[in-house]
Amino acid sequence: MIELMRERWSDLILIVFLVIAGGVLVAKGVSLLESFWYAPSGQNTSVQKRSPLDNLSVIERGKLVFQSAGCTSCHLARLEPGGPLVGFPVGPSLSNVGMRRDERWLREHYIDPHKLVPGSKMNSFAYLPTEELDALVAYIKTFTPQREPAEEPNIVIAERFTQEQVERGKALFTSQGCVGCHMIGKSGGPIGPNLTKAGAHGRTDDWQLQHLKDPLSVYVIGPTDGIPWPMPSFGHLSEDDLRALVAYLQSLR
Repeated sequence: MIELMRERWSDLILIVFLVIAGGVLVAKGVSLLESFWYAPSGQNTSVQKRSPLDNLSVIERGKLVFQSAGCTSCHLARLEPGGPLVGFPVGPSLSNVGMRRDERWLREHYIDPHKLVPGSKMNSFAYLPTEELDALVAYIKTFTPQREPAEEPNIVIAERFTQEQVERGKALFTSQGCVGCHMIGKSGGPIGPNLTKAGAHGRTDDWQLQHLKDPLSVYVIGPTDGIPWPMPSFGHLSEDDLRALVAYLQSLR
């Protein structure tokens, strides 16, 4: 009797399994027929996989490339207009770089930095696909004065400097034409990096002094003779004048 009941239960389970399997097969078959008979003419019924990047604008893609390539490991930059300055002061500040460099120069510089700036410490980004390189250049071109916040600097004089040095440096900054290329607060030119917070960028006094004497030398390895660079040398100034300029720049916070 028990053996008979076991056989009947086994048969019942088998029947239930076959019914479920048959239902699944029928449903799949109906779905396949519908896709065959009712698909619009000329429509590709295969699923097209899209990258999340497809929904980004060229500028947004460029920002993503800029961050993923680690550009802020060596450069100071504002990722968003009016946003905080992020990065490290190893290479030139990218403040206003979209004003002083055209698209062709930027593209060639990313592909072969040493060709345009011999001895450059920057590595090549020639490995980037053309679309990513174009997006990166487009993003960098947005680095203009409109990206900088309109704010006045705080003057904080370190103990190693005197009030007289800072005032002298401020006067030299104007008389030597620095205001023609650099903004401090709402005054100055938009070509070079904004120096409103120059003293808060992590540059040492020695770096500032060398940068004034030979601007390109702090960014390259080797001689700088004959290499074109936007900023002129102020090596003709006396040591006292140079140190006064350093005192002024380092007091801008």
